[in-house]
Amino acid sequence: MKKLTSNWGLKLASLIFAVIVWFLVTNINDPVTSVRYTNIPVTLKNTNLITDQGQVYTVLDNTDTISAVTIYAPRSIIDSLSQNNIVATADIQDLSSLNTVSINVSTNKYSDKIENIATSNDVVKLSVERKAYKSLQITATTSGTLSDGYVIGDVSTGQNMIRINGPESVVQSVQTAAVDVDVTGFTSDIITNADIVLYDADGNQVDTSQISMNAKAVNVNVTIYETKYVPLKFAVKGEPASGYALTGQIDANPEQILIAGKNSTISSIKEITVDDEGLDVSGLTSNLSYTVDVTDYLPSGVILGDEDYNGTVAVVVHIESISEETFDVNIGNITIAGEVDGYSAQIDESEYDTVSLTLAGFTSVLQNVSANSLNGTVDVNSYIEKNGELADGTYSMEVSFDLPDGIKATNTASVYVIIEKKE
Repeated sequence: MKKLTSNWGLKLASLIFAVIVWFLVTNINDPVTSVRYTNIPVTLKNTNLITDQGQVYTVLDNTDTISAVTIYAPRSIIDSLSQNNIVATADIQDLSSLNTVSINVSTNKYSDKIENIATSNDVVKLSVERKAYKSLQITATTSGTLSDGYVIGDVSTGQNMIRINGPESVVQSVQTAAVDVDVTGFTSDIITNADIVLYDADGNQVDTSQISMNAKAVNVNVTIYETKYVPLKFAVKGEPASGYALTGQIDANPEQILIAGKNSTISSIKEITVDDEGLDVSGLTSNLSYTVDVTDYLPSGVILGDEDYNGTVAVVVHIESISEETFDVNIGNITIAGEVDGYSAQIDESEYDTVSLTLAGFTSVLQNVSANSLNGTVDVNSYIEKNGELADGTYSMEVSFDLPDGIKATNTASVYVIIEKKE
């Protein structure tokens, strides 16, 4: 017992010396050092405290990521840590009046041996707003250029409405929802999925990172038609006033239109007939001018092939007055038509010098007709065919006159023809 208690002072001094030596050795072999980690994500806790109140939050300035975290600890601890051991949280329960939440940074191991943790930022900044909802009609469009001779028919979507929600300020900025299909080079129908894009009132695309959508894409059907030019035909009704007649001339602008449809539909279409009640000339004494929409007369499955043309056609149905005038045509203006086989034939000019011919027709045409401009022929061969072989003698034969369009003879003019049979 005396041995244990003897020289206690020396023994105490030795113990203290040993502790000092241990401390020095420890710090020399395992000194405190630091390590720096970057881009540490912050986990938000108890976010339901915001969402349960019908509100949504948005993290501002990427503050839910700590750009740099520096840990101070003994080297042995530092060597045992990795970025995955860094735990950063921000509890919404600590939300301040400025909508900031303090960040708590720790490690998931050796936390009791960490000397210090320093961070580049220590709060998460939030924007908290009321949650808003909006329903929008989906507009389907096409872009690009089809092959020549083809046009876009119908463009439809499998879903025509979309519902969005998110921060009120963002949702209110959304004005339209649209999908677009590139049709470049296509010659047949397109069936595809297209992403839904949101736009503001100025046509700028809205960032959807803060918006929830009940659909991100929709099915789109694009019908592609072949095109073909066809003339227009107009069904005119009624009769002009007494003394007037249709000239047969109908002016239309345009005279033909570009139609579009499936090949099986348009291949058999040769013209478009416009049978409009407005094309009625009953009792008129002047031209009928009328504007008609030809889209009303397109067959089923056919559309206009020019998107810049609205289908309007300006129509003019020409009507002119009818006149009658009698002309004394000189016998010299009448000739025998062709050679007469087996006979000699000549017109007898000894009886009279002229024949009387009464003409009726459009005044504008008739006023340009004169007796000298009228020429007639006698077809002796036709006469022989009808009456058989002829004896020598003089015969009365009908004269056929070459008359302008819109003019007709109201009487029959005849001349004497001297026939002699050849030997």
